[in-house]
Amino acid sequence: MSSTNQEDFGRTPMQGQTINNLLQWGDHLSVGHPEIDAQHKEIYEFGAEIYESWRDGVRVGQLRIATDRLLGLLRAHFLYEERLLAGIGYGDLKQHVAEHRSMLKELQGMREHFDTLSDDDDSPGGSVLSPNWSVMQFILGFSLGHVMTSDMNYRQSLVAGGKAPKPTA
Repeated sequence: MSSTNQEDFGRTPMQGQTINNLLQWGDHLSVGHPEIDAQHKEIYEFGAEIYESWRDGVRVGQLRIATDRLLGLLRAHFLYEERLLAGIGYGDLKQHVAEHRSMLKELQGMREHFDTLSDDDDSPGGSVLSPNWSVMQFILGFSLGHVMTSDMNYRQSLVAGGKAPKPTA
């Protein structure tokens, strides 16, 4: 007889990992601007909460609430970031804003899809078929894709524009 725990049955090794096992928040994600870094960290930490709910099988009604909060966090962050970048004359601002709009549109589309599902539906714990999986992919895309590439591209412009501390040698 196996000593496998019943709740572990059918789970993949990935589903047993916390988000912090997959991606550690740290200075490597810093753009060098304290407020933007704090906003990025807040979004990341909320993403970690969403990840945990995905692993646990969150109900769709709870997922709607989480997605609404995420939309609010992102809208406020993007507005702040865009104003800051406009203030320093960031050359790739138009492209950066377009990326923000695309991300918001994608997340809003997910949110609208959740409205078509019953509040009592639960997302099978950790299933890639669960509605929560799409939000989790979005968060990883934000952390790994947007922050580590697009946002890092403006770091030097922030320093040159006097909006971020100069790097130390």
